[in-house]
Amino acid sequence: MTLDEIREVFGQHADAERGERDKKYMRNLFPHYGVRASERDKLFKPLWDSKTDPLDWQLVFDLWNEDMREMQYIAVWYLHTRKDQLTKSDIPNLKKLAQTKQWWDTIDGMCGLFGDLAQNDESVKQTMLEWSTDDDFWIRRIAIQHQLHLRDKTDTELLAKTIKNNFGEKERSSPSTDGLNQEQNRAFFINKSIGWVLREYAKTNPGWVRKFIDENKDRMAKLSVREASKHLGKK
Repeated sequence: MTLDEIREVFGQHADAERGERDKKYMRNLFPHYGVRASERDKLFKPLWDSKTDPLDWQLVFDLWNEDMREMQYIAVWYLHTRKDQLTKSDIPNLKKLAQTKQWWDTIDGMCGLFGDLAQNDESVKQTMLEWSTDDDFWIRRIAIQHQLHLRDKTDTELLAKTIKNNFGEKERSSPSTDGLNQEQNRAFFINKSIGWVLREYAKTNPGWVRKFIDENKDRMAKLSVREASKHLGKK
């Protein structure tokens, strides 16, 4: 599918009322067509089914440059369908995307791409370690969460390092109501990220997570500890 075809499909199925609700949910940062994720999966099946075709970076960046937020969602999912074609050489392009039109929806959607890359190329782990101290907190969030789906393949040494590199953010209980105030949101999204990745890994290795919390709780934000402990139960 071409960019014009994707625009046309969205235009035919747009729901203005839902789009306004979606925009409000995303802190009014981006306009939305109002097309549900489940419907997008069906509408753009031809794009997903062409996964043996070469990855088209021009299409990805064209989608990213569109105003409507669902265009970025399509770009992220398109990259997932081509994940077997991604290599370390694609990381600069991926980082450009991650540094543009930033919010948790696209950032979190991209994390797994880096986890898969690191599984295929050990040197990517060093890149993730470096990203865990990046000036851009959204890049640090990717570094913390890139192993979120790896379960028993998780590199716990790397996980611990990426988390510890992000201790010390002044805690907020929730994101700023002004979505554009990124600095105010930094601590929330970093501390929440730490808690989330530990919570997920606790489903695979609760003993490791419990030990990590016990050894580091004095340095961890309360939000991180609370999130990380949700699946641990009592000792």
